[in-house]
Amino acid sequence: MDAITFAISAPDKKLMFKSLLLVAATLFLLPPRVVCGDDAFDTRSSNTPSSKNGATLQSSPGPRDASEIRDASEIQNASEIQNASEILDADDIAAASSWASGTGDWLGPLAPLALSPFFGVTLLSGLAIWGPDWISNNQLVGAAGPLENPWLFGIFLGLTLLTSLPRLTKVSKPFAQAVDRLEAYAVIIILLVIKVMSSVESSDPETVAMLSQPVVQLGVVSFTFDTLLAVAMAINILVVNSVKFFFEFLVWLAPIPFLDAVFEVCNKSLCAALMAVYAFSPTIATVVNLLILFFAALIFRWVSRRVRFYRTMILDPILSRAWAGYGIPKRPELILFPQNAFGPFPAKGRLRLSRQGDALSLFQSRWWSTSPPHGLPAAARLSMRRGWIMHTLIIEVDGTESPFKFSRRYADAELVKLLDQLGIQAESADPEPQADRKAAFA
Repeated sequence: MDAITFAISAPDKKLMFKSLLLVAATLFLLPPRVVCGDDAFDTRSSNTPSSKNGATLQSSPGPRDASEIRDASEIQNASEIQNASEILDADDIAAASSWASGTGDWLGPLAPLALSPFFGVTLLSGLAIWGPDWISNNQLVGAAGPLENPWLFGIFLGLTLLTSLPRLTKVSKPFAQAVDRLEAYAVIIILLVIKVMSSVESSDPETVAMLSQPVVQLGVVSFTFDTLLAVAMAINILVVNSVKFFFEFLVWLAPIPFLDAVFEVCNKSLCAALMAVYAFSPTIATVVNLLILFFAALIFRWVSRRVRFYRTMILDPILSRAWAGYGIPKRPELILFPQNAFGPFPAKGRLRLSRQGDALSLFQSRWWSTSPPHGLPAAARLSMRRGWIMHTLIIEVDGTESPFKFSRRYADAELVKLLDQLGIQAESADPEPQADRKAAFA
């Protein structure tokens, strides 16, 4: 017989009808060629395989055999899909692991570099030269990196001594603090150069492709992960370094001779300890760095206002004597720092006092914008009190006096002209210079 005959176990017509429907559905759903075990047959061919003796093969798969064939096909397809997904997941996991490891290599040493930039680079160079073998996979201090250079180690060791020894005494410490921010900027530039070199020379194409894909789109401008990581590194170092500089400056103001040396030794010891943690585990060092950055960011604005206040009071008289044009007012305004919070302005915020028509107004100076003017009441009384370190402007409103500090940037003759333009009466001398001297930096 050319047609395939089926043996039906029960003569019931309903069962036979269901069996035919099941076979038809199975033939429709199966792929053109299905392999089950060692036997194979083609569902699109009308000719069936023959036995070795030439007799016609009379198949009797029945509903149960068709179900088994369909289950085998589904299992095979599901297995192929699962294998493909496992391969994809393995690739993604490998790329993500490489990305996370590389990020830890760059973020881990930022805290010690912010505490002592030149000393931190010296330690990194030492790790690259004499570090253990397992640190060779590190992207920053790995083998054949720019930090693995004895000359670089010697140069930064000399710079560390040159910038650290003056910090041990109060007389020489201002010279070291004057270049503190330049030291931080120099280390940021060095890290960015190393980052660019490592990205160009990276041998992992998947990681390079991931880092080069844009992750932030602002109109027509897009930023890659490498760019965002470089910006984050610079911000991290500047924030932690600014907070460190503030406490270092407070130690310099304290009238205890050996306190500066103790602070410098503790700072270098903390830097070395954090770098040791980084050598042991960049991941743990990254977590510690993020914790330090978090607490530093909480007080950063408070610290930055006071750092700007101290720098203005100390550097303005020096710059005005070194550069004559700096001591001449360019416009009729006065830079003030409120000793306490005044209106919408925080304590030690940098303000500008200028005349707007017939009234005086205060503006808060920011590097990106200027705050709305805060006009002083017409009944406000302003008077100036001279000091040895800085001058004080008293603004009295409704019987309440609010002191504002401003630097000795202008000479007496230029200051009198400026105060006349603002309508402020200047006192000829400070009746209590000692009291002003004690409360100058409060």
